[in-house]
Amino acid sequence: MSTSIATSPQNTSQIILHIFVVCISGVLCLDFAALMPQNIEALSGSCVAIPCSFTLGTGYESSLTASCKGIWRKGWRRVHVFDSSLTGTGLNTIQGNLTGNLQQKECTTILNDFTSYFNDYFCFRLECDNALKYNFPGLFFFFTPSEYPSKPTLSPATVDVMEGASVSLICSAAAPCPSLPPTLTWTPTLSDSVEDLQETPNRVITSLLNFTASHVHHGEKISCTALYKRQAGKSDKSSKTYLTVTVLYPPKNTSVSVSPSGSVVEGSSVTLTCSSNANPAVKNYTWYRVNGTEAVTLGSGESFTLDSKASDSGEYCCEALHALGAEKATVLILIHNLIVKCYQDAVLPRCYKQSIYNWLNMTLC
Repeated sequence: MSTSIATSPQNTSQIILHIFVVCISGVLCLDFAALMPQNIEALSGSCVAIPCSFTLGTGYESSLTASCKGIWRKGWRRVHVFDSSLTGTGLNTIQGNLTGNLQQKECTTILNDFTSYFNDYFCFRLECDNALKYNFPGLFFFFTPSEYPSKPTLSPATVDVMEGASVSLICSAAAPCPSLPPTLTWTPTLSDSVEDLQETPNRVITSLLNFTASHVHHGEKISCTALYKRQAGKSDKSSKTYLTVTVLYPPKNTSVSVSPSGSVVEGSSVTLTCSSNANPAVKNYTWYRVNGTEAVTLGSGESFTLDSKASDSGEYCCEALHALGAEKATVLILIHNLIVKCYQDAVLPRCYKQSIYNWLNMTLC
């Protein structure tokens, strides 16, 4: 007997084994093939579905009858651990159910309550009550039971978009146990999500999240949590993955602050500071003095300082300039002119500084 193994491309987890049986006459007469994953990762305390199918060569099709059974063998010694014909509790070392139809060349099997005992190689044997009794030599795959489920994956792995763009995120998590698929939850809940279980050789469940990017989403962490329930009353297990959203947006909430705050007295210095929220951050600010319908450019920079002459009273405008847009903010500055008045009282003459708008302070001459 000679064998040849054909494997799928490196980025897949499938392996196809072809076994060629040579007749006594020396001519090639049969071609057996089986397909199943090379590796299966399962959660300890839960079940796992083993996708499995096979083909038979000419001359053996008629031998594939209802009498056929599937046997799973463990380790290099190929110890029988599951026999599909044994349905009673405790008759198999590993409890399970062959869900595939052997007469349709399907050998998919569900094995229950995974433990570290499963951390070994397994292979499949087809056995009928006739001449068809066949091991699939070399068709071994590796179980990796884990106490902690693998983290779900997010696609795309990063979100870097313009404000107003539609964003679609897909969260995918392994679902090795058909009866206990994980529940996927998005945080925060930005919109309704849709879940879908994909019947692929490597079973996964996916959840789709759609939302429209806003500046309020910038810097926000979006996470997807996979919650796994387990068999035999064992506690739930969960795993989480997240990404940070980057949203590009033009200046927003532009404002002008005045320092010092309160009344502005003629002759004192006052500083106007412009601030704006944008991504990337605003680096260019331009200041204007508004006179009716005209605007006179005063300078540039985040801050602008006035010497506070009475004639400087009026409306001032700051414009935040950005590659994605611009936004303006205005402030009204009233500069108070002070008048010194002296009064004679019974003891000493006293002087008071009086604003033309209100009394600011009173000091001795």
